[in-house]
Amino acid sequence: MPKHGIFLIRHKRGRKRNMIHYNLVNEYLNDIELPEPMTEVVGASYELEGKELDFITQANNFLEHEPIFSSYQKKDVHCLGTCLINLTRTGLYFLLEDEIMVVHRSILKEGEGEADWEISHFRFTEIQNLDHEVINGLTEPKYESGALFLKVLNEKGAVRNHTLRNMNPAHFQCFEDFHVAIKNNRTISK
Repeated sequence: MPKHGIFLIRHKRGRKRNMIHYNLVNEYLNDIELPEPMTEVVGASYELEGKELDFITQANNFLEHEPIFSSYQKKDVHCLGTCLINLTRTGLYFLLEDEIMVVHRSILKEGEGEADWEISHFRFTEIQNLDHEVINGLTEPKYESGALFLKVLNEKGAVRNHTLRNMNPAHFQCFEDFHVAIKNNRTISK
C-alpha cells in the first residue's frame, strides 16, 4: 500500500493521477467539533488547500444540491472523514444517528469534466454485520489506517458486502455504538 494514503492511478492516456491525502484530510476533519447539524457541516469553510479542499468543496456542493438534502439538513453529523470504496471511488462519509452516508466519486474519471458523484446510504437497520480492522504497517496509521466491513441487506433481501478503506479508526467505536443502539431500538443523545 502506498505511503500516506496516496493512490496513484495510471490514466488511460498513460499519465499518473494522484488522489487526496487521506491522512491529511482525516486529521483535519477529526479536529472539527461534532455533533453539528448537516447544514452547518456542509456549509462550513474548510482551511485545506489544493486537491483536498477541492474534494471537500465538490462533495459538499453535490450533496447540498441533491433533492434528498432537505430531509438531512437538521440531522446531526457525529463523525466525518474520507474513505475509499471498492478501491475505485473516494468519498466523504458522514456518521448520522441512523446511517452512514457517503458522498463519493470515481478516482478513475478524475479530471475528465464533471465528476460522477453519487451518494450511498448504509442504514444501521439494514446492516447485518459491522466489523473493522486497523491496517498494520502504515507509516502514519492514526487517521487513515482503518477498514470498515459492512454486510448490508439490500432491497431484494440479499446480503451485500461493502468495504470502506482509508478511514479514521478513531470513529470505529462510534459506528459500533450507533449500530448497536439502532439494533436495540435506542437513540444516542448528544
